[in-house]
Amino acid sequence: MIKNKTIMNKQTILITGATSGLGYEIAMQYATPHVRLILVGRNVYQLNKIANLCNLRGAQTHLLALDIREKKALTDHLTDFCNQYGIDIVVACAGVSAGTLQGPESPSQVQTIFDTNINGVLNTIMPIIPHMIKRRKGNIVIISSMAGLIGLSSAPSYSASKACIRVFGEALRGYLKQYNVHTTVVIPGYIKTPMTEVNNFPMPFIISAEKAAQKIIKGVSNNKGVIAFPTTIYLLLKCFNALPNQLIDYINSKIPGKPAFENNELKEDDQ
Repeated sequence: MIKNKTIMNKQTILITGATSGLGYEIAMQYATPHVRLILVGRNVYQLNKIANLCNLRGAQTHLLALDIREKKALTDHLTDFCNQYGIDIVVACAGVSAGTLQGPESPSQVQTIFDTNINGVLNTIMPIIPHMIKRRKGNIVIISSMAGLIGLSSAPSYSASKACIRVFGEALRGYLKQYNVHTTVVIPGYIKTPMTEVNNFPMPFIISAEKAAQKIIKGVSNNKGVIAFPTTIYLLLKCFNALPNQLIDYINSKIPGKPAFENNELKEDDQ
């Protein structure tokens, strides 16, 4: 039982995918003496590394070394945190990406991407929503992608998974508004992370994870429903969907492939 009022008044922020890339940078920028960070990832070494850096900035940290596909284990832990502290912000950042450079997507690759990018996000936010409704406050942040605006021939399951959580987030935003629970859907373009390092094609308007995290944190603090960047690509993709289907198919067929999973396994950097 925690009796220290100062500790109880800390803002509690949960971040999945905290061991690298965007999740890592979001954790670093949220780390202040007024914040309690719950960091989720599969790589224990990387979790301890980011926790130590956040602690140096004055944050209190709790680590969950598990895969977000482990529904029961994650639910049990998140319920405990909700009951003990209450979670103010949850950032569902963990995800994986792969494509068709080596040929059509395998069933196992599709399953892995869907399990992680869709079920993993649901496993993260669904146990927390009832507690936020009860407290009548909270912010849910879902990291989608520009790829979720169109069906990319180079990464079919990745596009589909990001489209799914984008639409789900939009629906949640409307429903949870009555409970003063805010939902933000983040639609980023290319970000410099281990996930994009494997891409062997041009990535226009790519930005650093640091700058992306700044945009996200600022938008969440203002309760923005959608945070999309860069704006140029976002608007272009919106217009792209208005083109005739035959033209869309032709353009889509020319998109360069994205590397598939090696040995059908997730890389630690991806989550």
